[in-house]
Amino acid sequence: MNCCGSEHLVNQSFSLIISKLFEDFDYYLLVIGLILGFMGFGIGLRWSSSWIRRQSKDIYVKKAQSEGYRARSAYKLLEINEKFKILRPKMTVMECGGAPGSWTQVLTQKVHSGEVISCDLLDYDPVDHAIILPQSDFTLPQTQEIILGHLKADGFDLVLSDMAPNASGMSELSHQQILNLSYEVTKFALRHSNKGAIFLTKLWDGEGTQDFISDLKRFYRNVQIVKPKASRKESAEIYIYASKFKGLA
Repeated sequence: MNCCGSEHLVNQSFSLIISKLFEDFDYYLLVIGLILGFMGFGIGLRWSSSWIRRQSKDIYVKKAQSEGYRARSAYKLLEINEKFKILRPKMTVMECGGAPGSWTQVLTQKVHSGEVISCDLLDYDPVDHAIILPQSDFTLPQTQEIILGHLKADGFDLVLSDMAPNASGMSELSHQQILNLSYEVTKFALRHSNKGAIFLTKLWDGEGTQDFISDLKRFYRNVQIVKPKASRKESAEIYIYASKFKGLA
């Protein structure tokens, strides 16, 4: 697959909104479960009870609450940073799929006087020392123009994406959708990254992953698959880490 020519299969907006609700806003699962329960559906109460049990046992949920992060997903980025040392002071960072802001919190803590630009389809609260672009579809040219309008440096030192479509129940379609999103972010990163820059994106492991990695290796000297401990064991999500951007020339 050509990393500079992939096409969308579906409208990503609805998919991304649902994905964020289920991944970062587990609270909504409880609300839905309780509503179903009050409506007389036993499945709703079982759903909410299951959610409560899972949350009460999740060490990353507890850590996020005690350490002030908006979601447990912060620890995925913290683990990746611990392994690869990707975050440094004064970096210029573009974050795609930023809601609810937990990754953005980590980024601003680590890059200090650098620049962090974050966008998402969802509306999410501001994060100190970051430029937040809520209700913004990264895949649209006009959104990318707005992003570049905020860019103070010549290019980005790090482009990262935690975007994902809603799991459709059709694994092949869902996987192709997240591949398409990753290719969209890749195209942006190739055009607007500084030499030596870093790229990080979420995927679901499956068909096409190795082709995507091969495409990245054309432009980055080091490409690896990483699955943080904070990723749920039952989840197929992985992250593709690429470093030492060669440039396009």
